[in-house]
Amino acid sequence: MGKRKRRKYYKGPDLTSDIKLYPGDTFELIVDKIIDSGEGMTFIYDNIPVIILGAIEGEKLKVKVLKKYPEKFICTIEEVISPSKHRKAPECKFFGQCTGCQWQHIDYSFQLELKKKRIKNEIKNYKNISHLKISDTIPSDKKFYYRNHARFTAYKENSITNLGYVNMYSRNFVKIDKCMIMDNKINNFLKNIQSKISDRTQVSIRTAINNDSYIIQPNLELESSGIFSGQKYYEEEVRHINFRIAGASFFQVNIQQLSKAVDEIRNFLQLTGNETLIDAYSGVGVFSILLSPYVKYVYGIEESYSAIEDAKYNSKNIKNIEFIMGKTEDVLSNWGKDLDYLLLDPPRIGCHENVLKAVRKLKPKKIIIMSCEPKFFARDLSILCEDNLFKIEKIIPVDMFPQTKHTEIIAYLSKE
Repeated sequence: MGKRKRRKYYKGPDLTSDIKLYPGDTFELIVDKIIDSGEGMTFIYDNIPVIILGAIEGEKLKVKVLKKYPEKFICTIEEVISPSKHRKAPECKFFGQCTGCQWQHIDYSFQLELKKKRIKNEIKNYKNISHLKISDTIPSDKKFYYRNHARFTAYKENSITNLGYVNMYSRNFVKIDKCMIMDNKINNFLKNIQSKISDRTQVSIRTAINNDSYIIQPNLELESSGIFSGQKYYEEEVRHINFRIAGASFFQVNIQQLSKAVDEIRNFLQLTGNETLIDAYSGVGVFSILLSPYVKYVYGIEESYSAIEDAKYNSKNIKNIEFIMGKTEDVLSNWGKDLDYLLLDPPRIGCHENVLKAVRKLKPKKIIIMSCEPKFFARDLSILCEDNLFKIEKIIPVDMFPQTKHTEIIAYLSKE
């Protein structure tokens, strides 16, 4: 579980104070749609939003009020009166309690459609790209047990510290003995350290999928039980290349889908070996290194010190790579070297405005932009394509995160 997001203070009119509904009350409704947060939503009294956890559009439900806010109600399901044809029984006993997964109750094929639809809805907000078609979502081979990174909350009660998640709505702690989207190596560690730690607020576990390497942080002093913790690095193999990853460095959580993304990018670029590629927001160097055999030269740009150190270590035997530490907006704004192709893989909030200005000035022949947030992805695409400077060839969702609302998106652009 990530850090708790600070709830934005609502400054609008009080919509709910005159409505005689309070936590614990029940009523019936029909779900209008599934919103960006992954939950169902409808309106009562014409304009008051009701958010329903675990709902699917079109369903008739009996719901119970969980939270009442000035601008909305949050409800849980008491009874599914008329279920959606896409509803299925969730496989995890903690579904709905921990809120880590939003869509275990939805069949997987419809999850893929919803992810595509979410991107389409964001694209429609921008006139210059609203006409674009979205490719079908590339499914994950693993629907469960795919994540290589878990962050558990540590909660002490009656002198015993348990590990689990915090419900994002009720804020209740939920002790977890097995998480069905985590790799089983993580679940095995969780089982062996559960209730054996103290004086911690969070525990992070990262495991390699293709070897036995792992990190558990912080140092839990459990060596007597054969479990080591406090490591600085672990190693993972991707497409037969070994990568060192520091505890502070970002790395994709779904290795199989990462490999598919590399194939998609190579197919689009049609590399001949004569190109210069910039890999912006390059992290530990995965794309730089995996694409380096097919280009003349790769420049990786990354502002994280730990990631740059990992990238340099991972590429120490590769002659046609240079990693540059700095903010992408600063490096690209002052770029004076060759550039044919550009890969942009920014954080969730998207590209800094100066990155987009620099890209429009540099005019690379082809651009690949990746994102895990449709809202900012659509914004960045629209800016890049202003005045028809670039043409969007394809937009492909890649499901890195089954059972959740999240997805990775890849867009391919070429210079007009």
